[in-house]
Amino acid sequence: MVTSFRGVLLLLLPALIACSSGPSSPAVPNAAAASSGSAPVAAPGEAWGCYDLKPGHPTASEQRAFVEEVARLATTAEERYGVPAAALLAMAIAESGYGWTRLAINTNNLFAWKHFPGPAAEGRRYWVLECQPDKPGSRFVVFADRAEAVDFVARQLATSDNYREDTERYRQDRAAEDIRAPLERLGLNQAALGSGADVVEAVNRWVQGVADPYSLNPEKWSRDVRRIMNDPYAPSDRLSPEHNLYRLSGLTPLA
Repeated sequence: MVTSFRGVLLLLLPALIACSSGPSSPAVPNAAAASSGSAPVAAPGEAWGCYDLKPGHPTASEQRAFVEEVARLATTAEERYGVPAAALLAMAIAESGYGWTRLAINTNNLFAWKHFPGPAAEGRRYWVLECQPDKPGSRFVVFADRAEAVDFVARQLATSDNYREDTERYRQDRAAEDIRAPLERLGLNQAALGSGADVVEAVNRWVQGVADPYSLNPEKWSRDVRRIMNDPYAPSDRLSPEHNLYRLSGLTPLA
C-alpha cells in the first residue's frame, strides 16, 4: 500500500519505490549489447553494487524469458483489475532490471514496492538491503513468487486512493475505444465517438496519471516507461512494430 499523496514528488531507474523516496536503481541494460545471447563480460573482481544488476546479467535470452513470463502475468492482471498490462510489464523491467536486482532476486518484488506497518502488506514479511539502514521507508515487501508480486501491485494500482481514479479513467478510455470500430463501420465521424482513446493513448494517459505520486521524478519516469513500452529490448521513442508492449493491452499488430 502506498502512503504518499499527490504532490509528493520515483528510470529507468531512480528507485521507483511505490510512492516513497528511496535509493537510485540501476539503469536498464541495453539489449543490443547482449544480442549474442551471452552474458556481458564483468571485470575481474567487479563488485556487485547495492542497487546494480547482478554482474553478467541479464543476457538477451534472459531478457526475452522475463518479458514472456511477466507479459502473461500482466495480461491476467489487466483482465482482473483493469490496470494496463503494457505499463505493468514496463514498470517491472524498469524497477527490477528484468529481474536481476538484489531486491528482485531475494524477494520477487519486481516493482520495489515498499513495506509499511499495518494491513497494507497483508501479513507479508519485509526485506532490507544490507547497504541500507533498517528503518521505516527502507523495507520492501517479500512476495512468494513473481505472480503474487504482479497481482498484488496491480490490485493496489486499481484500488489505492492514489491511483484508483487513473485506473478508472483507463477503463473508461478502453470502453469508449471498444465502440469506436463499430461506429466507424456505420459511417459515423470522429466527433460521434466521444472521448474514446486508442490503446496507446489510453495506456500513456494512465502512465502519466500515476507518475505522481508513484515517482519522485514523474516526468522522467513516465517518459522512460513509455520508451520501454515502445520496445522492451531497446527502449526508444519510436514504437517497434514487432516488440512493443501495447500489444498486451490490445493494440492491433502493425503492418
